[in-house]
Amino acid sequence: MFTDHELQQAFEAVVTRRTYPAGTVIMRPGDVITQIPIVAKGSLRILAQDPDGKERFLYHILPGETCSLSLTCCEARKTSAILAVVEEDAELQMVPARYADEWMVYPEWRRYVGAAQAQRFGELLETIETLAFRRMDDQLWNYLVKRAQAAGETNLKVTHQDIAQELGSPREVITRLLQQLQRKGLVTLSRGAVQVHLANAGERVPSQERP
Repeated sequence: MFTDHELQQAFEAVVTRRTYPAGTVIMRPGDVITQIPIVAKGSLRILAQDPDGKERFLYHILPGETCSLSLTCCEARKTSAILAVVEEDAELQMVPARYADEWMVYPEWRRYVGAAQAQRFGELLETIETLAFRRMDDQLWNYLVKRAQAAGETNLKVTHQDIAQELGSPREVITRLLQQLQRKGLVTLSRGAVQVHLANAGERVPSQERP
């Protein structure tokens, strides 16, 4: 995980490794953050959720990455502001929250935290731009591409209602837009699944392995 031998030793001394099946909710808004999740395998989907339960997809966390919002909340002694769902079967390395501060004495940990926060900030800006300036059909395609990339496969086990909830749109609108994408050859719809044809749009699903 880390090249700094002392930091790696400290990490191995406290980390707990856990596996979760796809669809598991590992964090909800209002939860007290006691551990920082670092993804070893699989991926997590992060969503915002308002007091009425309405959701909005924000970004994914891939192998080697962590949730910067969790880091920020534990540093500020605040509860979780996000919903974290396992996108595909995942192995997580759970670090007690207290070490987010204590490990700041290690330059490599500071760089790791800074890089995570910078990356998430950029992804949140992209999400805001998408919401503010793109039509819903563009938002839908962007969402499908990101989920396919995070899962490492193009066959998404997801319903129209699931998508509608995470994009904050009526199900009827999502169904109509999915049918439009199907007519364009970009998706194939079946019960409880959406096959995303990235090759037809010049997109591809990259490997989840990060350098």
